[in-house]
Amino acid sequence: MSTGSESRIEELAREKMEGKSYSSIRNELEESGMSEIEVKDLIRQVDERVLSETMKQGDPNRAQQWYRFGLILAVIGLILTIAYNTGIILENMPALLIYSPFIAGILVMFYGRFLQRKRSTPSDPGTGAIRSRRPYK
Repeated sequence: MSTGSESRIEELAREKMEGKSYSSIRNELEESGMSEIEVKDLIRQVDERVLSETMKQGDPNRAQQWYRFGLILAVIGLILTIAYNTGIILENMPALLIYSPFIAGILVMFYGRFLQRKRSTPSDPGTGAIRSRRPYK
């Protein structure tokens, strides 16, 4: 694919992400003299680019937020647990109630890590396992 069409795809994807509809993009392309097959192919490529950009923007932030929230909750639970076991605070509370923020924080951290690993799987296989290695010198 030439760099001219690649830049055109990037430009159309940016327009789509700014709120332009596919029908208006399609009408503009047809008015510029492109055939219906070329327009269909270009729209498909723009849609893939928009979907790829949306996935890149959405998932890492959410997974990172879950992980950080779990970490904060686990630290608070750990502080409560240490204070409870030393007899500083909440001596008459049930132990399960004191330990639950720590356990919940660990579980939320695992959930955040699961989301990060789920997102880190490559959607494009690239050249494959053999080509990804450094060539011998």
